[in-house]
Amino acid sequence: MPLKSTDNQAGFTLVEMIGVLAVIAILVALVLPKVFEVIASSNAQALASAVRTYEAAVVNYYADIGSLLPLDANGVPKKEGSGNSATATSLPARLTLDASDSLNTGEGQWPKFRGPYLEKFDSTKPPGLGTAMYMPATSPVAYGTAVTASNLGWDLKGDDGKSDIPSNAYVVYLRVDGLTQEEFLRLDAILDKGVGTTTDTKVLRGRAKYDANNSRAYIYLAHG
Repeated sequence: MPLKSTDNQAGFTLVEMIGVLAVIAILVALVLPKVFEVIASSNAQALASAVRTYEAAVVNYYADIGSLLPLDANGVPKKEGSGNSATATSLPARLTLDASDSLNTGEGQWPKFRGPYLEKFDSTKPPGLGTAMYMPATSPVAYGTAVTASNLGWDLKGDDGKSDIPSNAYVVYLRVDGLTQEEFLRLDAILDKGVGTTTDTKVLRGRAKYDANNSRAYIYLAHG
């Protein structure tokens, strides 16, 4: 008597395996974009939260020192355009300096220094988005100047495309390099919610603006 074949009991057939793989592929295609969306939103929120922390640190520094500019070794506020944390005389380096540091000589404005105002600022490691970040403290463009993607003017009211910062003031801003326009718009939706009705106005109005030529965002922090 011939033996019966047991091949049909050995497991999944090729057709069944293809069907399972097709279902998995469909599920991945449906879920993966949502995962990327959550990650992208989380990264934008991380940078936005950092911006608020930096803003508070600058305001507290100003309250003590009476200037937005970083102090030099003699306690004199000086403009500093690099904003690189690796530069000892930059504002971010000063904000993270401890009041007991030997640099605090007691001269000039140093007796008013109550740092650190900021726990951490690393120009090579922006939180959430970007490849580098800087915090310069310098002069803005003249009041009423048309805001461009890269000049130091901000239409803070978001109403006319012209800088609202007084010409005799100093401005502190955050420059974030390595952002795509899509990433910027996610960030802008948090920082400048309700400002701008088109992409063109969104990238130039409010406290955050975008330079597409350099993949760079300029985010206003304070002026005074």
